[in-house]
Amino acid sequence: MLTAAVVYRSASGTTRQLADEIGEHLRAKGFDTTVQSVGDADPAALADANLVLLGCWTSGLFVVAQHPDEPWLAFVRDLPPFVRAHVGLFTTYRLATGSMFARMRAALDTRVPHVDLELKSRGGHMTGAGRDALDRFAGLAPG
Repeated sequence: MLTAAVVYRSASGTTRQLADEIGEHLRAKGFDTTVQSVGDADPAALADANLVLLGCWTSGLFVVAQHPDEPWLAFVRDLPPFVRAHVGLFTTYRLATGSMFARMRAALDTRVPHVDLELKSRGGHMTGAGRDALDRFAGLAPG
């Protein structure tokens, strides 16, 4: 069975809501999916997933200096290198994502050779375009 791991860091619950929607969507597509916060997830366990989605709320000064928060960064530092998993990123925001995805990719460093998806949501819900992008991403999984 194909597996997916959705791991998030949420400050107000909005990013958790988006993570739950992503998880439900992947389950509907036939993936055995776990959704966990960075505080509950085991970084080493993600190495066996077909799809890994990592999400964090957008911290920063409204429209500049957006970045992931320290608990998300600490979790990412403990990740093993991903050899077979396809990795996607997601974030929630109030005004703009700005440099958020660039900083998330930079934090992943060499653990992830390529990020295959970037999803963003202002209110914690997936849009139609977001669902389409997630479907294309899920199609990357070997099966």
